[in-house]
Amino acid sequence: MKSSRLRRLLARSLFLTAAAVLAATGTANAQPASLMAKVVVIGVSGLTWSDVKASPELTALVDQSNVGSITVKTAGPHTCPIDGWLTISAGTRAWGSVADLPCGDLPAVTNGKVADWQTYIDRQAEHHTGAPIGRLGQAGYPMCGFGPGAAIALAHTDGSVVNWQPDFDAARLASNDCGDAVIDAGALPLREGRAEARNRVADLVAQARAAGGWVLLVGVSQEVANAHQEPLVAMQLPPDNGPRWLTSDSTRRPGLIQLTDITATILRGRTAAEVDPAGVAKAGPLDGNEIHSTGDVHTDADAVIENRLDTNQRFEQPRPMLVAVSMTILAAELLAIAWFWITRSPRSRRTLVFTLLTQGGFFIAVFLSTATVWWRWPAPAFSLYCVVLGISVVLAGVAQVVLKRYAFLGIALTAYVILLVDGVLGTPLQFGSMFTDGPVIGGRFYGFGNSTFATLAVAALVTAGWAAQKLIDKSRVQAALAVLAIGGAAIVVDGRPGWGTDFGGIIALTPAVLLMAWLTWRGSISLRALIGVGLTGVLAVSAVAYLDYLRPPDQRSHFGTFVARLLDGDVSDILIRKLDMAVQVFTGPSGWAMLVAVVLCMLATVLPEKVPSESYRRFYTSLPMIRPTLLALSTCGLVGMLLNDAGVALPAIMAGFAVPLLVAHLVTAEQPATVSPESHLVQES
Repeated sequence: MKSSRLRRLLARSLFLTAAAVLAATGTANAQPASLMAKVVVIGVSGLTWSDVKASPELTALVDQSNVGSITVKTAGPHTCPIDGWLTISAGTRAWGSVADLPCGDLPAVTNGKVADWQTYIDRQAEHHTGAPIGRLGQAGYPMCGFGPGAAIALAHTDGSVVNWQPDFDAARLASNDCGDAVIDAGALPLREGRAEARNRVADLVAQARAAGGWVLLVGVSQEVANAHQEPLVAMQLPPDNGPRWLTSDSTRRPGLIQLTDITATILRGRTAAEVDPAGVAKAGPLDGNEIHSTGDVHTDADAVIENRLDTNQRFEQPRPMLVAVSMTILAAELLAIAWFWITRSPRSRRTLVFTLLTQGGFFIAVFLSTATVWWRWPAPAFSLYCVVLGISVVLAGVAQVVLKRYAFLGIALTAYVILLVDGVLGTPLQFGSMFTDGPVIGGRFYGFGNSTFATLAVAALVTAGWAAQKLIDKSRVQAALAVLAIGGAAIVVDGRPGWGTDFGGIIALTPAVLLMAWLTWRGSISLRALIGVGLTGVLAVSAVAYLDYLRPPDQRSHFGTFVARLLDGDVSDILIRKLDMAVQVFTGPSGWAMLVAVVLCMLATVLPEKVPSESYRRFYTSLPMIRPTLLALSTCGLVGMLLNDAGVALPAIMAGFAVPLLVAHLVTAEQPATVSPESHLVQES
């Protein structure tokens, strides 16, 4: 009876989890404003907010525009003008430049065709981008182009160009023959002539506005191949309802759009019947979404510009400071280990535990630091370094002093609660944090990334293990349900569209939670039960994705989009690209070192008797929930490594959070081999 009852409860929990993940999708709140009949896109290579600040003419446009920043990340390692214009042509990230070479000139138009067009088509296949270049030009309604970049953006799938002129013609733009238009305003010189080029851009905007319509001024690429990337300028004139912030459903962030949104905006409202069947209708979904405005009205150009410059700091500093803070903590740990190894004194023991807990606190500090608005402080880079390191130290100190041997649990529980709350609120702590790729790299604009998921997975499984240990002597069924409740909450927040929106994360976490619940209930697992747990996890994730697919295309998250591409037979390129990303880490010795470390950690959870540490071997068998927790962590890491584009980096991040907490707990007990099991709280790695 108990067995059948628990099975029913497990099935009901899975159903409720799937329903909760899909409930009330988190698309952007603001609805797209109705666009004017004509959209005129003016693309400028290298147009930054520093240029706007330096130009009175461009500054004057700010209070007349919906404004924001645009991320110009494309398929290649950097974004040259050819990459940016091809991305607009395809509506998905494209690759046009040659890696490790400076940006070259744009191809010429000869006899009505873009030179070397086939080379760019081949390059998409060579790099598995699958970008359907020529999609925008193949649309079956009139568009005009001016300048070499516009020729690339509006070229047909065979490279042919119509309704195009090499130079801007205001009369042609204003004519009835010219519908939407794309204008290449050139590239801003790095030094001499930059001020004059800015003036020409402002003059071009004025002429385009005189032709009527909706003028969109955007940066389309970085200045040179190795330029320090930052989000570039985006302005829309005239404002549709007072000057506000630009956004789109692809970023869900006020003040930020991406390059592929340009294509979606030009193709606004077009159906498959309105375009050439060889073009948009068969090229697969766009990566971008229609641009619109949101937020409060702004009327202070200087304040808006400073806001954009501060925001650039928010996006540029986290990755360099991630390395700096990590190296600082690692150096402290190595010194503490050496001191403890030599002296074995109580003070050295406490110092070692403190440094290990500091590393655990770091996985929380990377998110909490966002709440300090450090990018508005003097010396933003140094401020971020001090803030993250300071929060890590404070968390470690409080946990060590207040919770003593249970400090690991305090840090894990804190991470669990903070990430759940942040996910429900729409991930405000993620954006621009050290653990988010951000707009400069072109990673996630919303939801949980791989590093965030790794932190949440460890925190959830450890918290679930502790809660189950408190209940297991009373009832194994109640303990298993506690695992499902705590782990299920993490799955819901991680996977629900508009919250974590993390498809790969729930694929890895769901089987880990189910395995942990089974081991909690039964104490062991057979091969048949293991296969059943795996299939149940697959079915649960598939149900979430399919239910999302049943919604209208403009309301789907990437769950439903993946199913749509799978049903259309358009998923192979996605899988190849993800595989490429996963194996890139093995181009250097660090990737192989991570793999060895991850494998050793996983082996320690299944073969504890082989671990050369008596304290760990005693710990492993001291409490019933330690083994299920450790095996669930390994399962989550293994599935994530095999099925996630982060590859071995995902379990490596999990280990970076979990192992220091485990070692800190083992070191805290002065005589770990003689401490009674009843005195422990359930741990994990």
